[in-house]
Amino acid sequence: MNKKVYWASIEYIYTPKSSEFNKFKGGFVYAFVNEYNLKRALDKMKKELYIIKIEPIKIEFIKPYDIDAKWKTSEETDIYINLFNESRKSNQVFFDTFYAYEIER
Repeated sequence: MNKKVYWASIEYIYTPKSSEFNKFKGGFVYAFVNEYNLKRALDKMKKELYIIKIEPIKIEFIKPYDIDAKWKTSEETDIYINLFNESRKSNQVFFDTFYAYEIER
């Protein structure tokens, strides 16, 4: 059985134990992981988020990454190809930038 690099768009909130809990409402992040199937990939992503005191609230999608995907800019394309390549060589979960939403006061 061969592994694939899965990627997901995950909406999240900070848990009360997070130092970001009172600063931000939550946000979203892209995650990449090399795994045998979708369920194992998602479980590994969620586990890593819980370790850093983040709770996923919605998985917008999870699927094998298309290495031929084109983004708005060549810089973005390069970022995601690099995340794909790092994931392919590892058992780790790799996260893109965490985009956080400020708490409205």
